[in-house]
Amino acid sequence: AVQNRAGELETAQNNLSTDLLTLHLPPTHSADHAPGSLELRGLDAGTADDLARCYLAAYPPGVAASDLAEAREEMEATFRGDYGELRADASASAWVDGRQAGAIMVVTHSIWDADLAGPFIIDLFTDPAARGKGVGRALVQHAVDVCSAAGDPALSLRFGEGTSEAALGIYQKLGFQPVD
Repeated sequence: AVQNRAGELETAQNNLSTDLLTLHLPPTHSADHAPGSLELRGLDAGTADDLARCYLAAYPPGVAASDLAEAREEMEATFRGDYGELRADASASAWVDGRQAGAIMVVTHSIWDADLAGPFIIDLFTDPAARGKGVGRALVQHAVDVCSAAGDPALSLRFGEGTSEAALGIYQKLGFQPVD
């Protein structure tokens, strides 16, 4: 099953001409509320340990961080602004039954792609125990809604080795398109 999923993800990735995706935002966007057991909260540097544990669990071994200390440093780097200025309004953490279930981290603009207009998703991750519960979709929908309400022209992201098939599916279903 794992080999089959890897093949499906590779096929989906190969069908896209680039690893850069953009969603052109309408002036207003209707909110798609999170499932009842899911709570979205603002990102808080005080929960960096919870974020780091979730981040480490979310990615295949060695893709995002090799251990908890490295995962914690990634979270601290995000809060420091090493990957761009964090958009507190569009970034969020997800909690299910009082447990960290995932997060989305959005910066004001891509530090890698100077010609992109609008905010940039630098990370989306969900704890494997929370997958299939609408966590990833709720987080991306939150970012889309906030950025749309703020009048941002677009929301972009890159996908790569650590991107799950489910995340890629969320982006495609919400209308993110390859950038030429």
